Amino acid sequence: MTFRSSLIALCFLALFSCRNDFTLEGEYQDIPVAYAFLNAEDDRHFVRVQKAFLQSGGNAETNAGIADSIYYAADEATVIIENTTDGTSTELERVNGEQFGLDREDGLFATTPNVLYTVRDSDFDLEGGDAIRLVVQRPGQPDAVATINLLPQITINRPTDMARIEEYTRPVVLSWSKEAGAAIYDVTIFFNIRELFPANPSQNRDVRLEWNVTDGFVPGGDQTSDRLVRYDIISEGFYQFLGNALEPNSDVVRRFTDFDIQVSAAGEEVLERRLQESANAGLTSSGVLPRYTNLIGGLGLITSNTTALREGIVIDSGSFDSLRDGRYTRTLGFR
Repeated sequence: MTFRSSLIALCFLALFSCRNDFTLEGEYQDIPVAYAFLNAEDDRHFVRVQKAFLQSGGNAETNAGIADSIYYAADEATVIIENTTDGTSTELERVNGEQFGLDREDGLFATTPNVLYTVRDSDFDLEGGDAIRLVVQRPGQPDAVATINLLPQITINRPTDMARIEEYTRPVVLSWSKEAGAAIYDVTIFFNIRELFPANPSQNRDVRLEWNVTDGFVPGGDQTSDRLVRYDIISEGFYQFLGNALEPNSDVVRRFTDFDIQVSAAGEEVLERRLQESANAGLTSSGVLPRYTNLIGGLGLITSNTTALREGIVIDSGSFDSLRDGRYTRTLGFR
């Protein structure tokens, strides 16, 4: 089974690793807590569902480390996903995420097993634009429900196959399709470099560098139109990144192969959560983050994401001259 990689998938793992911003102790209640980033392009879809309750007088931290205290047993919860666009639905399978390479990071909560609910896309096909309803059912309890729209896949329009970055002050224009529901973006550039060791060719290697250009970009009025979203990168930033990421080495000759651009988009729910937290994090705030949720009858964040990757972008001869002789990269051995 293969899985599509994306920046938001990493957010999925980070968000699920150690979530403790809700009250665990109080009068007994059965509160479902659910998180999911659903991507129509994924081969398999995952949802995390836990319970957040503890009888008064218990120790929250101790109980959080006990798997049975935070996960529903197989007969205690049913998770259903409905595609209200085509009228289909299916029950998700309860699994240990570790069997899919999804290990839970160390933290307050029990790390194993990593209980998730899942369905293969081949068994329940999701398409961009579909209206989705996630339902968590528990015996004798009202359903917890979240409703979202799946993001259509975005398309990167610029740069094309060649980029000009020779002038430090010249912006490199990135643009991609504006899709319904997409509200917040991450932009990442991957540089592909060949390192040659003339004295010992057996050490020759390919190097791939990752530059997180921006996280959580929300386009303003001058950066979006009916069809496109635009983001400008000052060319100097390319060389500054390479200058900081690579070490001068007189034994190495470097060849710049090309670079790839990745744009990841998330739904309006992610933006709303960020706005709520930002509004309550200032100097005059109470210092207590609000409890954002779009799961009615529970807590959590159910949203959609999509990722586009444009590969193999080369630079022109003028840009290569700046790479070879420029003040940030002249000592790096580019030839």
